[in-house]
Amino acid sequence: MPAVFESVLDGILVFRVSGSLHASEFEAAMKAGEEQTRESGHFRYLVIYDGFEGWNHDFVDEGADARFTEGQDELVDKIAVVGDELWRESTELFLLKGLRKTAVEYFEPGQEALDRAWLES
Repeated sequence: MPAVFESVLDGILVFRVSGSLHASEFEAAMKAGEEQTRESGHFRYLVIYDGFEGWNHDFVDEGADARFTEGQDELVDKIAVVGDELWRESTELFLLKGLRKTAVEYFEPGQEALDRAWLES
């Protein structure tokens, strides 16, 4: 499965994304992660691209991008994404960086210490 909820570490929900991301897989991973957040209320995301190949056409067709971004800012404090530079611009557009209340930052592979420090700040 290309999108997998991995764990919660100190209030950070960790997701690993690979391959071509389909709407149904994305929503299943998000649902699994959200189950963990009901107890804490607020949370931060760490998304790790591992062989990520982009969003499948059904992603936009089914409106998964809109469902993810609407209503999340009240619960999500920060979103850090780790991936190849190739995906920076499209990821920032998808996450509406600069247009939403939630802080979004993109990090390249090998910057794990920076992304965790940013998420914890």
